[in-house]
Order: sequence, then structure tokens, then C-alpha cells
Amino acid sequence: MKQKLTDNLGLKILAVVFSVILWLIAININDPVTQESYNVNVQLQNLNSLTSSGKYVEVMNNTDSIRVTVRGSRTVLSSFTEKNIVATADVSKINSNNQVPIEVTTTRISDRIESIRTDRQYVQLSIENVGKQQIPINVKVQNEPGEGYIFGSATTTQNVVIISGPESKVSEVAYAAVEINVDGATSDVNISLPIHLYNASDEIVDNSKITMSMNEVYTTASVLQTKDLPVVCNVTGILPDGYALTGQVDCNPAYITLAGRSSVMKSLSSIDITDAIDVTGYDSDVKTSVDIKPYIPEGTSIVGGDDASKIDVTVYIEKEITKEFRIDTDRIHTTGVPEGMAIELDEEESSIKIELQGLRNILGTTDSSTIVGIVDVDKYMNDEELTSLSTGTHTMPVTFTLPDGVKLTRECRVRVKVKSTEQ
Repeated sequence: MKQKLTDNLGLKILAVVFSVILWLIAININDPVTQESYNVNVQLQNLNSLTSSGKYVEVMNNTDSIRVTVRGSRTVLSSFTEKNIVATADVSKINSNNQVPIEVTTTRISDRIESIRTDRQYVQLSIENVGKQQIPINVKVQNEPGEGYIFGSATTTQNVVIISGPESKVSEVAYAAVEINVDGATSDVNISLPIHLYNASDEIVDNSKITMSMNEVYTTASVLQTKDLPVVCNVTGILPDGYALTGQVDCNPAYITLAGRSSVMKSLSSIDITDAIDVTGYDSDVKTSVDIKPYIPEGTSIVGGDDASKIDVTVYIEKEITKEFRIDTDRIHTTGVPEGMAIELDEEESSIKIELQGLRNILGTTDSSTIVGIVDVDKYMNDEELTSLSTGTHTMPVTFTLPDGVKLTRECRVRVKVKSTEQ
């Protein structure tokens, strides 16, 4: 029996080997070995080992996305998907080059998979300190309001924003701002606006890696009405004898533009400088500079600010002249005559001479025919402390209706006859 088993042993072994080869060929023909590739995202583990110590971590160049090639039989791979692949990188195993090794496993039929390969072995990280700062929020105004209106001021419900992120990025930020459009506006503009970050060169900073405490803020831009108002200067003081104000006061500029709410502006007609110019003792033109800010109505502002708040004022003063006039006596009337009395002028001439003092241009146009004299008997009696008026001749003062700025150089008196009308 033993001899039969060993007879032709070589041929028998050859036959077995040949049979195995035929079996393998049959298997590969019916269920061949193949491979499939899958795109898989690597999950970072223990990331807080860095972030908890104030580090900002960023994956470089999409190295957390890998290509995984799985080799196995067609039957095995037919029910295999990328969901069955788990790729992880444990950050606690990071090396000195900031590389984290990638580990790949499968969730099913791992014992029937011949091999798994990846196109990269590490996730490359960029690590830096986390920066944080509080920065102001500015308002940038775009365009101009409607005609007759100007932009007044802008406010936001919050005036600072807190930002955090990689220190290199946070350090670029100089300020934050919103942009509000007031084009053609005739009333306040109220809107919620996105916040943008800017560097010191007023360029927008990419904030994709920066976290902000808020992304938008409610903003109000006030729009004010403007109005050109004349400047009116009131002059005070006493000039030396023989000098007078011409009445001409020049203001440069003559008009000031104010801005304010429409409800305030509609009632304004001028800017009155009430007590800034005192000409006491001057005998020539007074030139001065006046700050008009104290005279600006409450609720308004000067367009142009402090640079537009100073005006130059010139008050014109001239030496007066004297000129004689003859007034017809029939232009002198009486008033305040006591009851039972009659009064008539007792002048020998048909006219009287008076001397007037005033500015040249006024006296030059004064016509004696327009001057009327008045004898006020009642006032005369009061001044003389008379309880009654006796008949006979009295010398009484005459007042005249004169142009503004013209006066008598000396008192004028006339003789009058007083008669009783009672029989």
C-alpha cells in the first residue's frame, strides 16, 4: 500500500500543483482582484490639545483631503463605498514639522481587503498664536444728500467690535467700518449694515479666518437742511461829539450757511449779532473780527465748522457837518394850548434861521420845506413849573421834525403872544 502511494510521487505532486493553479485561474476569471479609489476627508482628533493653549490651527493646502486606493476582489469591492473608510489624524502625535500622521481603517470586511494605500501620509498644519483685539467701528458715508441738505453725523448702536483669529491676520486690522449711502436723501437714513475690516492703508482685510463679535450693526446717518442767512450786526456805544454812525455796517461774509433740523430752520431769517460791537469813543471806522458761534441758534451748526465762524465787520463813522436852514414861520405850529387861551407867533420875520448838524450825505438832501416846527405849550408850562399861563408875550422852545441822525446845534426859541379867548 505504501508503495502504491509513493509510486510516481513526482507526477502526483505535479498534478496537485497543477490543480491548485487551475483553481486559482478559475477563481480569478469568475471573481478577479481589482482596486477602487475614493476621496476621503481626514478627521482631526485631539485638536483641543493645541486650541486650548491659545493656538490657531489651520490645515494647509487641503492636506486633510486624501485619495484612498483599496484593493480586493470584485465581489468584495462591489459593496464597498467611501463611507466604509475612516481616515483620522491624531493632533497629539504632531511632529516638529507640524505634520500629523494619517491613519486609515475600514468599518467592514477589512479581513477581505488585500491592501489600502493613500496618496499622502500626513496632514500639514499651520500653527500660530490666537490674536484678539477690540477695534472701533467707523462710518463711511457714500454720495451726497438732496439739494439743500447736507450730511450731519453718523452713529451706530455699537461703536466697537471684538475680533479674534490668527495673530498675523488680526494684527493687520486697524479699524472696522460700515458704509452708508445717503444719495439724494432729505431725511435721516436708518439701516442695518455689514461690518468690514480695514488695514492702515484703508484696504479691506480678508476676514474669512477672523471671528467677529458681531457681523452687522444698526446705523443712522442724520441729514440736515441748510439755509443761507444774512448777518445783522447791532452796534452799541456813544461816539464823541461831532461824530455819527453812517448806518452802513459791512459783514464779510454777509451770509452764513447754517444746518439743522427742518423744524428749526424754517423759523430762522437772520443771524443777529446783538452785543459784540461797541464803538464808544471812536472817531473813525471800526474794524473788528467777530466769532458768530455764540449767536448761532440752538439746534443748528455752521456749515464749514470753525473755519467759517469768523466774520470781519466794518462799522462806518463820519465827522458831522453843520448847515443853516431857514424855516417859514407858517410851518411852525402850536400844541397843548390851555383851554380859554389863544396863541400866535410874534415874530417880525416871515422865517427863522436854524443850524442843523449831521452827516454830509443826509444834510445835503435835507429840504427846509419838509421841516415842521412844533411849539408844545403844555411841555413849556411843565418845564417852567407854571400852573397857569398868563397873557402877554412868552419865549418858548421849538422842536422840529428832523431826518434820523440830524439834530439842532442849539436850542431854537420863538416869541409867542398869549391871549385869553374868554370875554
